[in-house]
Amino acid sequence: MVIWQRLRPYPSLLVRHLQISFLEAQSEHQSTRLGILWLPLSTLVFTGLLALLFKHSDEMSVGYFFIYVLSGYTLWLFIQDSISGSTDLIQKKLTFAIHNNISMFGLFAKSLIDRLFELGINTALLVGALILIAPSNLQANLLLFALFIPIISVTSVAVSYMVNLVTIIYPDTGAIIRTAVRFIFFASPVFWTYEGTGGLKHLLATYNPVSYYLGLNRQVFGIEPLAIKPWLIAAAISVVLMAVSAFAFSRTKSIVTNIK
Repeated sequence: MVIWQRLRPYPSLLVRHLQISFLEAQSEHQSTRLGILWLPLSTLVFTGLLALLFKHSDEMSVGYFFIYVLSGYTLWLFIQDSISGSTDLIQKKLTFAIHNNISMFGLFAKSLIDRLFELGINTALLVGALILIAPSNLQANLLLFALFIPIISVTSVAVSYMVNLVTIIYPDTGAIIRTAVRFIFFASPVFWTYEGTGGLKHLLATYNPVSYYLGLNRQVFGIEPLAIKPWLIAAAISVVLMAVSAFAFSRTKSIVTNIK
């Protein structure tokens, strides 16, 4: 009972922040006729282009390859914003956080909710595409979504803080990080597949951490077969990132909270 009383405010707080994220997204697109619908529409158009331009396997239909790319690209947008969108988060919003009595954790949590809101819209698009193209893929694996979201959430916050910390200490690294993220996009199996046990693609898929999170998302929606190893590897990566981020925060609180 005591635990429930302590946790009770968090669901309502989450809903309130999601409403704020919705209003902010509406505000960003208020000058357009389609408004917030531009979020899934832009994802749909770009995914369609990738699927048409990069399909190379006769064993996979255009429709199924479109779903493969869409599942990768929706999560990639979340990953990209976790990194590139965090290079100056504290610098831009610290004053706002102080004036509104928002803690440092609260600042990064709000940014996470914004990313999850956009991911939710794109995920709805993915589910719609699955219903139209491959309805049989929507199976019991969807229950893993309840595990997948916490894994990517804690990873996003950890990466977001460490990226921002680096740019605070070394301001010029912001541009380098954003450029590196564009390289990671091409080095990750977002729009290309990998088979066999050799070759550059297999090497990238094995040693690029992003590939494991992309695989988890595809397993949830039945696009790739369920396998335990990617979940264990992704969970281990997330734990390490959380530990490093927590240690870094404990050592640098005085730095990040005294930015001029």
